[in-house]
Amino acid sequence: MKALFALVLVVTSLAASAQNRDRRDDRLDGRIIFRDGRSTVRISVNDRNDVNLRIRMLEEAVRDLQAQVYDLRDAEPRTRVVTTHVCSMSTSFNGTFIGKASSKIEAEAVTRQNCSRSRESFCSSNRVNCEVIQEEVAF
Repeated sequence: MKALFALVLVVTSLAASAQNRDRRDDRLDGRIIFRDGRSTVRISVNDRNDVNLRIRMLEEAVRDLQAQVYDLRDAEPRTRVVTTHVCSMSTSFNGTFIGKASSKIEAEAVTRQNCSRSRESFCSSNRVNCEVIQEEVAF
């Protein structure tokens, strides 16, 4: 029984030291491995290695960072805020007329134009109420 316990202890310690050796090899290789399995180059300022090797490592690190930036940029939805002016005018006989445009003056003109098309007689004298609506639109 003691021999079996000692054998299990030796096997687990060998496995642990092999994992530590693999981690040390990764650190010596200059790579950082993330949880999701991706890896990138580790940059150290005080290394006294060959200059060409350091330049290649820096170039590879820049490529890795650039790829991550592109992945992040592509992951987020592209939206922009669109401002729309909406005007309305209530009349006594034909109801309410609405106009939408990118500027207040244009939206008011569209509202009055819609009113005059219905042959309402007081389109020019009725009060027009306007408000601004801001929406996020995907593009």
